[in-house]
Amino acid sequence: MDAKVTKDMPHAGNGVMEDPGSRAARLGDLSRRIPPPRIADVWLFPPLPQVEESSEFFLFTSILEDGGRALYSARMVPANGTPSHQVVVEHGRAPANRVPGLVAGLQRRLGQPAAVRHIPIEGDGARWEALLEQSREADASVDPAGPPR
Repeated sequence: MDAKVTKDMPHAGNGVMEDPGSRAARLGDLSRRIPPPRIADVWLFPPLPQVEESSEFFLFTSILEDGGRALYSARMVPANGTPSHQVVVEHGRAPANRVPGLVAGLQRRLGQPAAVRHIPIEGDGARWEALLEQSREADASVDPAGPPR
């Protein structure tokens, strides 16, 4: 299956510019691409240690009309001297009951089984808003200078 790739610069709908690489801005970008009532699950993966300019990446599923799931990834990529932007790729479709096994296989290949956070949304707007709020709070608590060296 050919992957569908989209890329846009994340922006806040309220006119306040968030850091485009922040988790909250990236999740907001996803919700403009796929409406939250269609989002089934989100998995937050930590940055990959061997990838230059790596950042946290997301795996998420959308609910299809037949009850199946479309599986997507979202990651930040540099753009030849311009600020990084989020790229979203659809990797395929599967029955809902097969998705946990696909995610577990990815975790095994990455060697990070304990570090991944799974957030079930199941199309619930309140769950999506709670994830956004938690992400804003987490983003606000991060020291912009980065961790001490």
